[in-house]
Amino acid sequence: MSVIALNRALFDTRKDLQDAAKRTFDRPVPYTLNSFLYRKAKFGQPEALLYISEDKGKGNAPADYLLPQIVGGPYRPMRFQGALMRLNYTNAYGEGGNQILGRGHVMVPALGSRYVRKNKYGNMSPGQFVQIKSQLEGGVSSADVPQQGAQNKPQDAGPNTKYVVLDEESLRTHKYFINRQMTDAKPGIYFVRHTRKKKEEGYDKRYYRVMTKMALSHPKLQMRDKFKFQDIAAINVEKNFVTQLSKLLRERRG
Repeated sequence: MSVIALNRALFDTRKDLQDAAKRTFDRPVPYTLNSFLYRKAKFGQPEALLYISEDKGKGNAPADYLLPQIVGGPYRPMRFQGALMRLNYTNAYGEGGNQILGRGHVMVPALGSRYVRKNKYGNMSPGQFVQIKSQLEGGVSSADVPQQGAQNKPQDAGPNTKYVVLDEESLRTHKYFINRQMTDAKPGIYFVRHTRKKKEEGYDKRYYRVMTKMALSHPKLQMRDKFKFQDIAAINVEKNFVTQLSKLLRERRG
């Protein structure tokens, strides 16, 4: 009877954790809510386990990205960040082979930008992550370069290029970006908006930041322990076990 009560208590506690996550986080995705799992107790082995999934089916294990929210600590980079670490870019001076992201840095979506496409949970859409990665893997297409022999510099982005990397040196010191009054802009990934000028003049460009390069040590990336997983689990397992055991006893008496 106690094993049955314990397993029912785990089922109820899983729902309690989901409710607590909804109160703690802003619109948590189903992938997160469904990551609270339990291993049932068995007759003769009345031990159970309540845990967070370590499955990386969508690239980031819930156990990994929820850990800083449970114990505190720095933000855990997503798989997308790892992909950027393997990619290089060319700066405004035509210097290639620069790593987009080094260790200790991440690209954080600029969710206030109107050029960030959000899903219904308020996050950058998976499709935009894929599009950014695909664009940066290919660099600036040679068909996009307006002048023969030009380098793959961000200011050379043609109408088929939507995303470029702008580093601090390019923004602060290159005359192209100085003339555009972008010296105070933050390094990161920018959406390139092409506007048609007179036919003979080609396209003009505007740059809008969609991701910001930040150091993992930045205060905004230091997570506090706001999701009390262990406390919620311990309190509710005990409470739910008593409730379920009492219910079973009443059923047996009846």
